[in-house]
Amino acid sequence: MFKTAMLALDLSPAEEPLLDFIPELLDWGVERLVIVHLVRSGYMPDSDDRKLEDATAWLEWRAAPLRAAGFQVSVSVRRGGVSADEILSAAAEAGVDLLVAGSRSQNLVNSLFLGSIARDLVRKTPLPLLLQWIEPDAQGATGRVSAVCTETLRRVLLATDLSKYASAAEQAAIALAGRASKIDCVTVLTRHAIDATPALTLMARAALDALVRQIEANGGHGEALVLEGEPIEVIQRLAQARWSTLIIIGKHGENWMQSMLIGRTALRLCEGAGRPVLLVPLPDG
Repeated sequence: MFKTAMLALDLSPAEEPLLDFIPELLDWGVERLVIVHLVRSGYMPDSDDRKLEDATAWLEWRAAPLRAAGFQVSVSVRRGGVSADEILSAAAEAGVDLLVAGSRSQNLVNSLFLGSIARDLVRKTPLPLLLQWIEPDAQGATGRVSAVCTETLRRVLLATDLSKYASAAEQAAIALAGRASKIDCVTVLTRHAIDATPALTLMARAALDALVRQIEANGGHGEALVLEGEPIEVIQRLAQARWSTLIIIGKHGENWMQSMLIGRTALRLCEGAGRPVLLVPLPDG
């Protein structure tokens, strides 16, 4: 499903753990990697040209071990400043099908902090986005950070509301099934929804069982879980209890206004999951 991934690198502390994680994308089936760096344009063209040359040399240096690991790697340095719009524009031009970003950039204090670029990517991306969770080292004051999980496919949790907005996330889980050790499939029903539709629990169980059968037909192992409560709280507790190494979730909400941006459950998971999240939008059209 994912053949070409894009990683936007900056000079933040998150750079090293992201680069350390990237070789694992070979296990996802990624073959081609595009590394992009964005530089701000100034008022001195000669200085800008030097920045571009230095940045290109730096990216090539970063690309060398990734090529040695087995990726086809291309590098791109773009003027215009660091922004989600620039990253998405570069991704469209490069024809990538997966974006990779860290959960934080310069801020190392708040464990629930989502870096501003990552937050904008979460809101705007039309492409699947793998958000690697980055935490400060235990010492905290050193300014060093590390990835919480670097074996993302060891135990996957697919969170789905079984709506059409979750269908792309479900297909991503099915596509990764043969590469993941196990995929737990969960839907969380509120008490209000159950009271309104008494058969909803049985209907959800049947739909999840069918999803697990597709995962197993694709070479994976899965388990269906129908739980009751507030979705965000239940999903986070389940991910912690099962030591989930990756959460897959659809981007959009259940109604038109939510789907224009991002569903509340998806956004809150990206902000506070404490582990990698694969956010999967519906394809355009």
